[in-house]
Amino acid sequence: MRKINEIVVHCTATQPDFMPGASTAGRVGEVKRWHVQINKWSDTGYHYLVDRDGTVAEGRPLERIGAHVARHNTGTIGIALFGGHGSAETDAFADHFTPEQDAALRTLIADLEARFGDLKISGHNEYAAKACPGFQVARWLGHGPAAKPAPEDQDEATAATIYRWRLAEIRDLAMRALAGE
Repeated sequence: MRKINEIVVHCTATQPDFMPGASTAGRVGEVKRWHVQINKWSDTGYHYLVDRDGTVAEGRPLERIGAHVARHNTGTIGIALFGGHGSAETDAFADHFTPEQDAALRTLIADLEARFGDLKISGHNEYAAKACPGFQVARWLGHGPAAKPAPEDQDEATAATIYRWRLAEIRDLAMRALAGE
């Protein structure tokens, strides 16, 4: 297995209703088609893709270097969220993505960190003049201003997302404790 030190978050820049009625596998197949037929890559550039309903699908095998950030693919895992069309890097996560994607992405990151240790988590827009993934990853993770709303400002979906995020944090701490860290 190659050494992993970072996760880079992306978006597919697709509309919320991209390929209505298609399965996650069908949408992933379309992204792969773009990457193989149009970009002339050997496979989809991302290692994981997160669908609007929170389904996580595998793309390129983790053993292989991705094709998702020019000059920053070695040692990284690329994760793309379906959606993000028309986004700006200053937008909030919830402007373009679902609570299910939020929970799934946080869980996937926690699972990958349990497997590979502490990882830098960044957005594509930190390496290129692009909006992708359509939000500031550090702020979304809770490292920036106004990352977590006050309890009285939370709607039910936000509260549920924060609850799932905290469960992922607790699971991560438990995994580290079991590993003797």
